[in-house]
Amino acid sequence: MKSPKVLQGSFFVFKYIKQTQPKYAFVVPKNICKIAVKRNKYRRIGFNILKNQDIKENFGIFFYKKEGLKTSKNNLENDIFSILNKIK
Repeated sequence: MKSPKVLQGSFFVFKYIKQTQPKYAFVVPKNICKIAVKRNKYRRIGFNILKNQDIKENFGIFFYKKEGLKTSKNNLENDIFSILNKIK
């Protein structure tokens, strides 16, 4: 298996591998947010941001940073797209 490449954003750490089909995941570590309901809420926010966008062919995981839980959805959206644009 290939080792993943890592990109850092303001609110996310993104690990990815070049692949033919796009697949993404969002992870909120338990040491950042203890309550499962809140972790799932932030995962859904991430998936909803990517749902209506044209996504490149990569396989990647977005790991939330502690600052990502304290910001607005617009800031999260901007950070996700800035990370995805760095892959070009």
